[in-house]
Amino acid sequence: MKKTSLNKVSYNKIIPLWTSVRNTTQVNSPIIDLAQKIKPKGKILDIGCGTGRPVAEYFADKNLLVTGIDLSENMIAEAESNAIRNSRFFVCDFFDFSSEEKFDAVIAWDSLFHFPKERQKDIYLKVSSLLTLGGYFLFTHGKQEDEHIDQMFGESFYYSCLSKKDVLRLMKKSGFVIKYSIENFSENNDTRHWVVLAKKEFEL
Repeated sequence: MKKTSLNKVSYNKIIPLWTSVRNTTQVNSPIIDLAQKIKPKGKILDIGCGTGRPVAEYFADKNLLVTGIDLSENMIAEAESNAIRNSRFFVCDFFDFSSEEKFDAVIAWDSLFHFPKERQKDIYLKVSSLLTLGGYFLFTHGKQEDEHIDQMFGESFYYSCLSKKDVLRLMKKSGFVIKYSIENFSENNDTRHWVVLAKKEFEL
């Protein structure tokens, strides 16, 4: 089974367990910080939006306009059923996504690590092309190069990432300046290997 297909099938299967957890998950402080940096009615792209809760819903409640994309049809169906205001959701692979409008921010919270290893190098130029000059990119990531299959809610998922050094190099080439970089992020019993906020400060 293709890497992306594995994740799509597995996410489609775990909807009940996923929603029971995510509907009660607190929004992490970097997400709150990002929302404060965006002007009212600013446009946000949520990569790997899942059911829209809690992240897209938080942004929408802050009077921001959210576009959410996800490979899982069941996740998007659940997101649409939640009737989150100021939001729209699409079943779409990130690398197939296009938009005539530019976004003020892009967030990829726990999603980049599902992308195929061979496509990881293409993420940052693509994100940069979707952002306005001065737009923000908030994402979570691993610290070391990796590729593996792991279990979540009893289903198999594919994960991969580049090294931190490679990510920083690719971001610089894509017009980004790092605003903060937090390793071993921990908050309310919630942990991430690496959290990064970057700003697009150069057009390519």
